[in-house]
This record gives sequence, C-alpha cells and structure tokens, in this order.
Amino acid sequence: MDNPYQTRQKKLGPKVDLKGLCPLTVERAERGYRLNKFLTSMRSPEQRLLFINDENLCMDRFDLNDQEKEMVRNRAFTQMMQYGASTVALGKANGAFKISLMERGAKALGMSVEEFITKRKAANKGYSWDI
Repeated sequence: MDNPYQTRQKKLGPKVDLKGLCPLTVERAERGYRLNKFLTSMRSPEQRLLFINDENLCMDRFDLNDQEKEMVRNRAFTQMMQYGASTVALGKANGAFKISLMERGAKALGMSVEEFITKRKAANKGYSWDI
C-alpha cells in the first residue's frame, strides 16, 4: 500500500530536477529579509523614483550591507535569490531595475531574450500554458 506521499507523487507524475532553485531555509530567509524589504518597497512610485535618481541613498535607507548593495548594483538576480531574495520581491523591483521578467530569465541563463523565449516555447509545447 502506498503512503500519502507516494499516492500524491503518482498523480503528479515523475519528479523533474529543476536547475536554479533556491530552497527556502530559515538561514536564507533571515539573511534575505532586509533585501526583500528593499525590493518590495519598489512597488511605490516614490521609492522607484528615489532609486532611479540615487541608488546609493535608496539602499542606505534600508541599511543594506555592502554585499547586498553590490548585488543590487550589478543586477545579480540569481545571486540575490541564492542569498535569500524571493522571486516575487525581485518582480516588484523589475520596474526600478528597468527589466522585464523575460529579460531577467534570459540574463540568469546567459541567453538573449529571443533565445530564452524560444527555449520557453519549446518547453511549454503541449501544455495548457503553451505560449
């Protein structure tokens, strides 16, 4: 007899290893708290304007440390996620970073946006979310 996990897994289908995932841990959540707070603040038009006009002042107001500031300056999105930033928080800051979700995905994989979209279309073929 299957345990509940095995039954659920059969319904979901085979497991697939996903590259680039950053499991949420207590350590990662604590470390990323300040950075996530900063990133989600970019929902505010005033905060985005401050960031666009003076990135350093904006980051100082959130007491970002040198490592966090460097990741933001370099738009090191994958590194930010490994550090503890959530993808949702990064999405809130896309407007301030002047980057789209597709551009962010392409950058993370070292591809052009066109290559990224082509790859995503191929991966989505046959699914209900086929684009």
